[in-house]
Amino acid sequence: MSKIKIKNRIFLIIFLFYLCFSGAVFIKHPSTNSHEFKEFSNNIEWESKKIPKFSLNSEDFSRYSLIVIFDEITSSITGKLSVNYYNNDNINFTRIPFHLFLSGMQYESRMGTIEILNVNSVDFPKTSLSYEVNEVAQLLWVDLETRLEPDQRAFFEIEFNSIIPDGGYDRANSHGSDGDEQSRIYKFTSFYPMPGVYDKYDGWNIDPYLDSCDPFYHDMAYYNLFIEAPNGMIIAATGELIEETKKSITTVYHFDAKLPVREVTFATSRYYEIQSTIVNGINISAYYLPKSSNIWEIHSLNSAINALNLFNETFGPYPYSTFNIVEGYSPYLGMEYPAQVYISEVIDNYNYQIYMKKQLLEKVIVHEVAHQWWYNLVGFDQIDWGFLDEGLASWSTDYYARIIYNDWEYFQWTKYYDRVRTYFAEEQVPSKLNQSTYAIIENNFNYAFISYYKSPLVFEKISRTLGQETFLLGLKTFFEQNQFKIALLSDLQKALEENVNESLDWLIFPWFDNDYLPKYIISKCDFSGNSYNLTVTIEDQNEPLNEYIYSQQITLKIYDSDGIVVFNELVWVNGTTTFSIPVINKPKKVRLEYRNDVIVQLTSTSITYIEKSIEEGFDVIFGYDLNILLFVCLLSLIYLIFKMSNKQKI
Repeated sequence: MSKIKIKNRIFLIIFLFYLCFSGAVFIKHPSTNSHEFKEFSNNIEWESKKIPKFSLNSEDFSRYSLIVIFDEITSSITGKLSVNYYNNDNINFTRIPFHLFLSGMQYESRMGTIEILNVNSVDFPKTSLSYEVNEVAQLLWVDLETRLEPDQRAFFEIEFNSIIPDGGYDRANSHGSDGDEQSRIYKFTSFYPMPGVYDKYDGWNIDPYLDSCDPFYHDMAYYNLFIEAPNGMIIAATGELIEETKKSITTVYHFDAKLPVREVTFATSRYYEIQSTIVNGINISAYYLPKSSNIWEIHSLNSAINALNLFNETFGPYPYSTFNIVEGYSPYLGMEYPAQVYISEVIDNYNYQIYMKKQLLEKVIVHEVAHQWWYNLVGFDQIDWGFLDEGLASWSTDYYARIIYNDWEYFQWTKYYDRVRTYFAEEQVPSKLNQSTYAIIENNFNYAFISYYKSPLVFEKISRTLGQETFLLGLKTFFEQNQFKIALLSDLQKALEENVNESLDWLIFPWFDNDYLPKYIISKCDFSGNSYNLTVTIEDQNEPLNEYIYSQQITLKIYDSDGIVVFNELVWVNGTTTFSIPVINKPKKVRLEYRNDVIVQLTSTSITYIEKSIEEGFDVIFGYDLNILLFVCLLSLIYLIFKMSNKQKI
């Protein structure tokens, strides 16, 4: 017999041996992630991820005095910004950038502009400083007289004229009419040269205005704001009204927030109705048009009071003496500024029933109140990490709903879980949270989805995983450690970790840095009839596409042949995970249930679980013990090979 034939027979015998037993023999594989029941953690070890921090502000701040004269006819101001700039970074500066955002805003008949007239020293006699205006980049660069070293100050004045956009629906505008409707509002935001921020990531942050997303990033500073306006104008502005000086045809108003803020704003109209009250030392005021009084009157003020009281108690004290809710014209339902927020009059124009308009108005007010903690008091780079302040403000809004209405989803007209779970099926694009505004725009991603749906849902996921009390303590710690500063996601993680005494890399990294949600299947479901042991493997099909492994608790149910649930427990699914579960009765199927605490990729909102029928295996074959049978077969195979080898030699 030839060597080739002998080899062929040997391979054939081995192959037949494999076929005989591979289908009938249950072989238990070790789990890729061991299953442990824990309170909220699974101790997955992550490779350390180095995240550099910004240079944070010290207790010293820049100081600005802003004097403007408002011209009602031209929707413009003449202004002077007196700059007392404090260098809180460990680097020398020879020039400082200021944003000129107005020219980037939408308009109908006249665009917004900030015209720089002069930049002068404050010494006497004053000398002109050299400066450069880049209209395309919307920047003013001021050249300093001498090098500005760390912890030193530079003093100069900027004289300018500003015109707000006419008719446009944007953050700053002149909009409405002075006829019978009495709806004209002049809204001044980003209306002065706004100092740029220096950080370790980008150096000077000199991003232009963006009409999508939130394009703002500001350091804290002290502001004194002086506004001269025609008599009869009603003014709502950042800060406490310190003094009101009447002249023949104008009035000068002096506003001072008393503490650092990130920017200042004001709105003025001849037609505002005002409601005010003082709660816990805070003068809370609502400014709205007469046509909107049916939803604004009383309701707007009460919404702000409830939100301020709740967040003041939950996160930390609101330190300012005033807070204004102001109606304005905007494509955004609301827009946050320090101690003053704008709510769009479009809410009153929606074809909704009154109770729905009031519900929406309350939601927007509460959201913007939350921004006083998550944008102003704790600052963020909204260009690079816009999901942070928007996500925290949105989560805070739903927390308000849970406390006030006992319904976390009260304001969610589109449920977060439904939108997030089916987003990929509908859009066919990833939805990573931890990405910049530019990445979102460049890849045509949905900023609203990322910031207002997925981000608050992930924060809720973290809250439910850690426990709400622990999460709230973490937010309070985060606020205490970062108020009046610029914060990162890593700072929030650090604050949470201080309250759980363990690393939370396993929880934070996947939900914020992965492109895709987990997509689970039950890939294996084997029952051993001899040992009455069920082996279940849950596989995350998106695991190869993501950088980190997801870990979350999911309800696992086992049904017997009569449809009775014989196992019903929350289990930790750590990526692709295998469970070995002893059972008493013969099981029929396994189900993984997606209740409202599981974030997962689905094709339809109607899907609430996945399940798989159980394949039965045997540890006995024809009455023989499997181990003995395997041993006998193995000896027989060795004997056969030996005999064939001897025959070939003969």
